[in-house]
Amino acid sequence: MFKDCKSGGYNLEGSKASVERLTRLVLLIAISYTTAALQWVNIKQLGQQKYINRLQ
Repeated sequence: MFKDCKSGGYNLEGSKASVERLTRLVLLIAISYTTAALQWVNIKQLGQQKYINRLQ
């Protein structure tokens, strides 16, 4: 998810955050992404994806 903690521009070592807080943040991001992906699957099954799109 974050490639490698020492690269990718995230500077996790320099943030001086505790391991527990970083773990909670990564868990929150993973739960949010999973929820959004499951909602998209539900929208596709209902056949509403053509109504939910970027403006062109």
